[in-house]
Amino acid sequence: MKLSEIKDKKPLVFNYANYVTPQFVANVVNVIGGSPIMARELEEFPDLVAASDAVVINSGTWRRSELLETIKLAQLANQAGKVVVLDPVAVGIPSRSLPVVALMADAQIDIIRGNAAEIAWFAGVDFSSQGIDATGNGDVRKIALLAAEKTGAIIALSGKQDVISDGHTTLTIDVDVPLLATNVGTGDALSALIGTYNGDGISIENTMRAMATMKLAGVKASKKIKTPGYFVNQLLDELYLLSENELDAFINGGGIHD
Repeated sequence: MKLSEIKDKKPLVFNYANYVTPQFVANVVNVIGGSPIMARELEEFPDLVAASDAVVINSGTWRRSELLETIKLAQLANQAGKVVVLDPVAVGIPSRSLPVVALMADAQIDIIRGNAAEIAWFAGVDFSSQGIDATGNGDVRKIALLAAEKTGAIIALSGKQDVISDGHTTLTIDVDVPLLATNVGTGDALSALIGTYNGDGISIENTMRAMATMKLAGVKASKKIKTPGYFVNQLLDELYLLSENELDAFINGGGIHD
């Protein structure tokens, strides 16, 4: 889905969000033209999944008592043919891996978005992390490719270098925006953007366009703002003002490689 199509179709993105960042995530989906909805109530799932174009599951504040609900949500989305995006926050911590393992055993996950350490966990590669932050070094292209091969999902690895891989095609966005890493929630919002862009069909191109959207908005915001507090508001403004032509020029301008 292109940015202009998002603004025209207004895809509904159902976010099973963590309780740290739901407003920011909703705002990001909203300003680019999508329609966000947040819910955690099992009784609502059938109606909301039926109405939605994408389902995004964020495990950042998971509770063991909600595990079966999360699996049920993904299964309902699978049955309805809706894209399922997983944001496996700090999955390398053993207790955090439990819901992810259970979820992927009982439901299909179409796209996984995480930082290098989180994606390395799926690849079976050691990669240092500190809480929710990736701190290690490694070949992120290789890590994303291996994770895609092992999971069967499209991998969206975000960081200094973004990598998108489906196990056959691997794309990179070689643009670093340090201020994106200073705000908790930009990764969560990126996962929701990926759901938004894939609302009309799951593809590596749709996933790449979502990641390029966040990177380009970050580039534009960081040219105007140099501190984290103001940056996050400027980021929303740049996402709101972003045009299809600007995004296409960024994608075709040499920053993205296969």
